[in-house]
Amino acid sequence: MKLSENSQLASRVSLGLSYSYGNSRSLPYLKQYYVGGPNSIRAFGARAIGPGTVAPEKLSNGLFYADQTGDIKLEMNTEYRSKLAGFVHWAAFIDAGNVWLQREDVNKPGAKFSKNFLNELAVGGGAGLRFDFTFLIIRTDFSIPFRIPYLPKGERWVFKDIDFGSSQWRKDNLMFNLAIGYPF
Repeated sequence: MKLSENSQLASRVSLGLSYSYGNSRSLPYLKQYYVGGPNSIRAFGARAIGPGTVAPEKLSNGLFYADQTGDIKLEMNTEYRSKLAGFVHWAAFIDAGNVWLQREDVNKPGAKFSKNFLNELAVGGGAGLRFDFTFLIIRTDFSIPFRIPYLPKGERWVFKDIDFGSSQWRKDNLMFNLAIGYPF
């Protein structure tokens, strides 16, 4: 939606629903949905959210294995875009979503889609610059999580933990995305 000559509000809702049948417990890996990353929920790494309230698998040195996929997807994004000067634009955004499984999985408790799915959404937001060269758009985004679905109930909203002065907090929460083109 165009707000003025130099600003606009862009939004999208992305839904995905699949059903595996026969003796299949889930979809083939390549057909499963995922969220997170520079064109999705930008405050989280690609494939780092879900399914449901399942936490990403931790590896050594604080790294995690980002491979969280599901059979059902809900993603919502809203971005305010405005021109700064010349080919430099900026944007502020908020993203939300998650993926879920269609069936229970004993290895992933909390991954099945349920009526409480809204309480399992990941939410993040941030701002960034866009360099619009007409033939190429280079996008930089800085974002942080506002709601982390795999934390215990009552602790998922993390506004109280935001501390830009802490290098450890920035390392754990500040996400930088460099991409080509608009996210949607």
